[in-house]
Amino acid sequence: MVAAWYVTWVTSDVMMAFVGVPTSSEGALGLTLAFLLLVVMMVAMMLPSALPMVLTYAGITRLDHGQAVRPADRVGTAFFASAYFVVWGLFAVVALLGLMGLGLLGPMDGAWLLVPAAVLLASGAYQVTRAKEACLSACQSPMGFVMTHWRSGRRGAWRMGLDHAAYCIGCCWLFMLVLFVAGAMSLLWMGAISVAIFLEKTGWRPVFVSRAIGVALVAVGFLFAAQAFV
Repeated sequence: MVAAWYVTWVTSDVMMAFVGVPTSSEGALGLTLAFLLLVVMMVAMMLPSALPMVLTYAGITRLDHGQAVRPADRVGTAFFASAYFVVWGLFAVVALLGLMGLGLLGPMDGAWLLVPAAVLLASGAYQVTRAKEACLSACQSPMGFVMTHWRSGRRGAWRMGLDHAAYCIGCCWLFMLVLFVAGAMSLLWMGAISVAIFLEKTGWRPVFVSRAIGVALVAVGFLFAAQAFV
């Protein structure tokens, strides 16, 4: 995780250059590099909150009839975790390209500040929706997820990683849009969102924490909106 944050830090200029260039000028090499860097960024941001699920999967692979009788399946665990982060990387690339195509990335001022304000307000409102609650509940109980989605074998591990990533994206996709649009992919915003996701999934009184994060997002959204009219 530390290595992922370090790589994200030293390559932040590369990512900002990619974001600042129109999509029509990006070739396959540029998109591949962006994808790899975004996967590393997702590892840095999401690994703390995903780690309990990964460790739970590894622990289950040690069991036979309820007893830990063999070493954890490290390859299967790697398949599980890699599927999770590949899906997040793909989501980040698609989101970035979409936002770039709409011209919604880069520095904004004046009335354009209403764009990040709207994203922040939408993200705050999403915190109290049924979809958010359903996806978050699947992420908060690693043992429950593993027991209800278990598939044996390495292919099964990959499928479980995909399933877990889908729930996580359903839970946190607007956080990523906040990072891209309002946070301009800065390390400070990355850190704040990573902490918010971690507290939401693994912290004390997660429902309360989720609502509190929603209130904070709405408050910051109103600050952006107010600046648009200054």
